Amino acid sequence: MEKTLALLICMLFVIAGCSTMTVTERDQKRSELDAMAETAIAGLIEQDANVKTEMDKSIGYAVANMKLVKVPLVGAGGGEGVFVDKKTNQRTYFTVKRLDIGGGWGGRSFKLLIVVYSQEILDRLGSGTWVFQAGAEASVGKAAAEGSTSALKKDFNVYVLSDGGASATVTVRVIRIKVNSKLENN
Repeated sequence: MEKTLALLICMLFVIAGCSTMTVTERDQKRSELDAMAETAIAGLIEQDANVKTEMDKSIGYAVANMKLVKVPLVGAGGGEGVFVDKKTNQRTYFTVKRLDIGGGWGGRSFKLLIVVYSQEILDRLGSGTWVFQAGAEASVGKAAAEGSTSALKKDFNVYVLSDGGASATVTVRVIRIKVNSKLENN
C-alpha cells in the first residue's frame, strides 16, 4: 500500500512538472500583466505628475504586482510583472520572490514601478537578477512609505502604489527577479 501511494505521488509530481500553458493561456496572462502595468502607471502618475517626466526620460521600466506578509523575524512575498525596453519595445515577463529577515508585522499588496536610466540596469532586469537590500517600509490602506539601500542608486527610481493592507517593517531582504519562461515566446 505504501509503495502504491508513493508511486502515485511521484506520478502526480511528474505530471504537474510537465504542464505547460497553451498559447491562449499565455496570451491572456500577458494581456493581464500589460493591463496591470498600464493601470499602475496611470495611478502613480495621478499621485505624482513627476512620474510621467521620469518615464519620458527613461530607457525602460518594470512594473510588478506584489504581495508581502511579515511576521516577527521573517517575511516573504512574491509577485509577477512586465519589463519594457523602450528602445526595442520588447516586453519580458517575470516573477519576483522576496525573503525578509528583521523586525515587523503585517501584510500588504502593492504595485512597484522601477524606472530605469542605465543600460546596465536594463540588461540586469531583462535577464533576471538578485537584489540585496536593507530598508524600512510602512503602509496602511493605500498610503505607503518606503526607504531602502536601493534609493542610493541614481540609475533607476522606484515608485510604490499601495493596494491595501497594513505593515511596518525594518529588514534586510533578498529579492529574486526571474524571467518567466512560460510567458516568453518559445
